[in-house]
Amino acid sequence: MSIPRFLTAINGIAQLWAADGQFLGLLSSDQSDPNSISNFYGNYGSSCGIYSIRNSAGLYGSESGIYSPYNTCCLNPPITFYQGQPVLMVTRNPYVQTNGLPVIDPDFLLGVYAQLSNSPNLFYSDPMEQLNQARRDYMQALNTQSAMIASMFH
Repeated sequence: MSIPRFLTAINGIAQLWAADGQFLGLLSSDQSDPNSISNFYGNYGSSCGIYSIRNSAGLYGSESGIYSPYNTCCLNPPITFYQGQPVLMVTRNPYVQTNGLPVIDPDFLLGVYAQLSNSPNLFYSDPMEQLNQARRDYMQALNTQSAMIASMFH
């Protein structure tokens, strides 16, 4: 099963945990669930939530946070648990020891659940098309960022 299909299957069930044992939210597209990483007003989905990976100034979401998936040097990034078992590591550290766990980029993870949300901005009724669109959007953002970085060295 592909990672996007798996993320769709565990929507609302799996949990994100930091290496220090801190709960970082429910992997859910439900924007009203107080525990959801998709709730922009909650502790786990807000850009200022203390336990949110979206908080770019926080321990769990900044580029320098010791437990942050955005820290490319983080040795102990968050892990997704499903049915009590670790199933995915969420990180941008390309050198992290994964112990066999698949690795997923935090923006891709957040993008998948944003696309699966009940947002009125969605134009696709098929969940796989939503995920494909999320993948296309993510790749476009990466290409834009790469072009900007490349232009700085010319």
